[in-house]
Amino acid sequence: MIIVNSPIMQDKVKGIVEAIETPKFTFVKKEGIKLYFEVDSEDKDAACAIAKAAIKKDPIGGTIMFSVKPGEYI
Repeated sequence: MIIVNSPIMQDKVKGIVEAIETPKFTFVKKEGIKLYFEVDSEDKDAACAIAKAAIKKDPIGGTIMFSVKPGEYI
């Protein structure tokens, strides 16, 4: 499980993360500014780095504040 914290443009961020092919991210739920994703990788830190890079690569990535971290489903 990884958590993407994004106070704005959450639908766009969700689309970016779900479009990543390897590893595969699956949206689980939204809770406030937190977007929870299941990931089919054992290395959660590497998955976080991949998601963060994909968001930064998108044109909106430089315009929004966000963070990506490993987490647990609550």
